Amino acid sequence: MASAVDPVCGMQVDIETAKWTFEYKGVTYYFCGKGCMLEFKDDPEKYLDPNYSPQGM
Repeated sequence: MASAVDPVCGMQVDIETAKWTFEYKGVTYYFCGKGCMLEFKDDPEKYLDPNYSPQGM
């Protein structure tokens, strides 16, 4: 199973079955749910900042 990390919450997401995806600057990001995807869409740079740490991580 290939997986990716949800950039908003840090959860592992199976890329083959992911329902929520978003492409930003040529890279596809995978999300655990609609809420995380919408948060990312609002401010992608916030979640891609190396200093960002998902809640609880």
